[in-house]
Amino acid sequence: MKVIYEKTNSPLVISIPHSGTDIPQDIAPLCNLGAKREHTDWALQELVTPLSETTLAATVSRYIVDVNRFKPRAGKTTQPIIPRIDDVGHQLFNNYPSKQKQADWLERYYTPYYVHLENLLNEKLEQHERVLLVDLHSYDDKLFGTSNIILGTRKKQTLNQDTLKQLQLLFHEEGLTTQVDTPFSGGNIIATFGKQTRIEAVQIEVPYSLYLEGHLLHPDRATTLQTKFQTIFQKLKMYHF
Repeated sequence: MKVIYEKTNSPLVISIPHSGTDIPQDIAPLCNLGAKREHTDWALQELVTPLSETTLAATVSRYIVDVNRFKPRAGKTTQPIIPRIDDVGHQLFNNYPSKQKQADWLERYYTPYYVHLENLLNEKLEQHERVLLVDLHSYDDKLFGTSNIILGTRKKQTLNQDTLKQLQLLFHEEGLTTQVDTPFSGGNIIATFGKQTRIEAVQIEVPYSLYLEGHLLHPDRATTLQTKFQTIFQKLKMYHF
């Protein structure tokens, strides 16, 4: 994990669970290194750093441990926290980790992410009446029928409706169109924290085309998007938090 700007007075916390690319040395021998790991949220840490908001980012690849997945529940089928296949169906591991290894990886990478994020949010709640958690992601818009900003709210369960309307308006004012809960409605992070008292949470999905050139920031598009995010977040905090 990596924390950026931990001590700020802002009521906003940004979570970036899918930008990590690290494969720990002790795990690498188990991996099929020929597998594709393209659906990474490339360069989001670099994108948000100029915003000076408290940010928690996972550094281990989502293809090792996906910290935004739900833990299995009886009678419920969920995508595994430790995934088995890549985006085109190739095995991610030459030997899928044993249950003991899985438990170890969750203890090392999954649980600490939630503990650290909860601590950051609690610190904010000591300073503010309400706090906003932005779980930030990106997606390859060549693969979807949209290039909109996608706002995930778990079917409007994690974000106050007034806040959602204001957020949509602010994006629109910056020339960015949005859609809600489709094709991404939000994962375990906003589901966990968005139901807590005084915390609102939204998953924001940014299309690659708005800020990337390959896996790196596009110098002009990224700067433009950073400026727009800065304006949106500042106004949202002023109006609602």
